[in-house]
Amino acid sequence: MYKEFGYLAGWLPSTRLELGDVGTFADHRFTKRTTLADLGVPFTTDAAGGLADLEYSSRGAVAVTTDAQAAAVSPGPFASLSITFSRGGATFFSAGGCTEQRIANLPGLEAALLPLCRGRIWRPEYFVVTSLVSTGPTVIVVSQDRGARIDLKLGVDVLGAPMSVARVAGNLSVISRVDVAASVLTPDGATPLFRASRMRRKLLGEQELVVRDGDRVLDLELVSAAWDDTAD
Repeated sequence: MYKEFGYLAGWLPSTRLELGDVGTFADHRFTKRTTLADLGVPFTTDAAGGLADLEYSSRGAVAVTTDAQAAAVSPGPFASLSITFSRGGATFFSAGGCTEQRIANLPGLEAALLPLCRGRIWRPEYFVVTSLVSTGPTVIVVSQDRGARIDLKLGVDVLGAPMSVARVAGNLSVISRVDVAASVLTPDGATPLFRASRMRRKLLGEQELVVRDGDRVLDLELVSAAWDDTAD
């Protein structure tokens, strides 16, 4: 998903993120340490932008079948759902009602963080969440090995109309799972996708805000950080 959309991923819905969360990365996993508010750093936000429904499957590695598979384009009601994977580490992601919110005025944030860097309050390994996607009902499955499979059952009380996988997340229950590394089914939404920034030294020793935003270089002359940085 990082290559496709430029977002980092925090899969567990029990670990909700917020704009201004500050933390560290290890093995591509973000761990919250503090917040901009706790550090006394004010910031403003842009109005939330709607992303509608967001779906993603690892290319050529995910197959989704239902008992209404005969429907050609928009599957009708189904009572069971199976997701199979042809390789390990593949992802199925379906989220409804997505919105994105960002920290506004990143140069202002950079200026506010500089005194903390000089005072060694802001640590070199810190990252701050600068953009956050909040979702409605969400289904996420990640395979452990080739041949992984998860079988889900839909509650009969929601049958009767066309529906997406995400929209019925709260009514799905797991029947069986084989070689699945992680699975998330939440009707209440999550904050699974985000972008983060860090303070990184320039060649001349000054510091700048480096934005993790895929491969896209922003107009603010901020240097795009690499995905590999999250493996620290």
